[in-house]
Amino acid sequence: MNPRLLFLFPITVCALTNLVYAQKGPKKPVSADAIYSGGNILTMVGDEPHYAEALAVKNGRILMVGTKSDAQRSQGPATKVIDLGGKTLLPGFIDAHGHIVDYTLRGNSPDLSPPPVSDVSSIEQLVAKMKPYVAANPPAAGKIAFGLGYDDSLLAERRHPTRADLDRISQEIPILVTHVSGHIVAVNSKAMELAKITKSTPDPMGGLIQKDTQTGEPNGVFEEQAGQIFVPLLAVPSTDARVQSLDELMRWYASFGITTAEDAISSPQNIAILLQKRKQADRPLIDIVSYPMWAIFNDVLSGKKKLDIDYTPPNFDGCAHWDASDLPKTRGGADIDRSTREKVGVYVNGIKFAGIKITGDGAPVGKTAYLTKPYLNPPHGQPADYRGYPTLPQEDLDKWFDAAYQNHIQIVMHCNGDAAADMMIAAVRKAVTQYGKKDLRPVMIHSQFIRHDQVETMKELGIIPSFFTSHTFYWGDWHLNETVGRERAFGMSPMNYAHSLGMKFTNAADSPIVPPSILDLVWTAVNRVSRSGVVVGPDERVSPYVALKSVTDYAAFQHFEERSKGTLEAGKMADLVMLEKNPLTVDPMTIKDIKVIETIKGGKSIYKATSR
Repeated sequence: MNPRLLFLFPITVCALTNLVYAQKGPKKPVSADAIYSGGNILTMVGDEPHYAEALAVKNGRILMVGTKSDAQRSQGPATKVIDLGGKTLLPGFIDAHGHIVDYTLRGNSPDLSPPPVSDVSSIEQLVAKMKPYVAANPPAAGKIAFGLGYDDSLLAERRHPTRADLDRISQEIPILVTHVSGHIVAVNSKAMELAKITKSTPDPMGGLIQKDTQTGEPNGVFEEQAGQIFVPLLAVPSTDARVQSLDELMRWYASFGITTAEDAISSPQNIAILLQKRKQADRPLIDIVSYPMWAIFNDVLSGKKKLDIDYTPPNFDGCAHWDASDLPKTRGGADIDRSTREKVGVYVNGIKFAGIKITGDGAPVGKTAYLTKPYLNPPHGQPADYRGYPTLPQEDLDKWFDAAYQNHIQIVMHCNGDAAADMMIAAVRKAVTQYGKKDLRPVMIHSQFIRHDQVETMKELGIIPSFFTSHTFYWGDWHLNETVGRERAFGMSPMNYAHSLGMKFTNAADSPIVPPSILDLVWTAVNRVSRSGVVVGPDERVSPYVALKSVTDYAAFQHFEERSKGTLEAGKMADLVMLEKNPLTVDPMTIKDIKVIETIKGGKSIYKATSR
């Protein structure tokens, strides 16, 4: 053939193909598996609310979204025709930051949270609740019994329980209780004896062992990385029990309308659970996105470390010789190898390892978040200029972002305080300067007390803020009166400012810190009302539609899944949630009371509410 005629070949093929189809006539319409109509189908496409009359589903994907007459063309003899009856249909909710697998650690351990989550409002009640549990469930030798979620900001005593308090529960059985933030633990004397903690035990990097100001003895309260020494000693359920528990948890998450959940800062034990889960024949009920803990990221995903329930951090050989150097360390870019990179960002049977999670600082409610200005009221024993502290130094943080940008891996980093945010911004800027701008979508988890100038810089660098607006309800009063004062409390979670800059952002419950109720998140983003009724930062409130974007469209973008999730469009996954009422039209103060009627994952119903 004349080479100059080769360019005609594709055109000729297309012309012949079109002629054949023209002779055969139009293709037969695809028969949908299900058609939804008769309600408010809120597509979440665009900057303003857009509704469709009908939505059709085929093979787990959205076949079409449009008019009812268009949908009827795909109706076949086996198509289920579902009348919404005036209810509202939206994209399935996406958990933009949480720790779903951590829930499996709980077993039957007591919930020590205050109302409305549980019922502990004083140290006396905590002791009373733990005492019968420990007596009935003594741990195996060398293990620690534990309870979860006490909140010193809402305890009558307004302080953490100490070793003396917990010794009243038992002086023979090791006991640990976790703070609601997950960043602080309190233990009794027996637990410290088991862990070989003494007056001379040094503080680890990024952590603090609280000491009695008179005697210098540890008082039983361990902050941040100091608490990690007790993790291998906890009497947690078996791996098989945790895998089974994860099934139940996914059903619970589905009851909130969640079709994609997150397990951030996944430990080796959590990763083992996820790997076992994705090997099972049945696909998990919902998708799970995992971000392994930075210090074990490469060792675990590359297979250099055996994954089992007895895994302990590098250089940690039990408790006999522990010191500050035995905690996990960062190891820089050399440790992210090809075998690790190939495992990142790919779903296997509903589970995806998406990148690296770094904890940059602590929790503002526990006064361990790293701030640029001092706390309003510093913790007991701390000086007036106390500002909290970072988890790792800037040099190590820079190495991790260098490694991530060099290997094209997403990092999500916990930053509650604005000083921690400055550290992340500096690390990202340095990596961008070295490697150029890349679409890596680094996420600043919580972005709690970030300043407006930082939000502007985050936009410039492509950092996604993932807010935690539930703080305005659960701890808004505490922040106003105890941690940071009115000005900073009113500016926390600056969602509306980010929206005014045209940014994409997400909102998350950080479960199990608070329950994974997406509609509660939407309610707090819209109203920002504290427990006492104060509107904590009226200027940072957003509309219900913007609040919904943060848990659907923008959350899909954060996970690099905007082509398959987050909006109702043809070709995307049929991940849907049906609500009793439309969040855009009800009284904003009632959004949290809207009932989830049904949750659909990949076209299959995975949750249906029981009738009243």
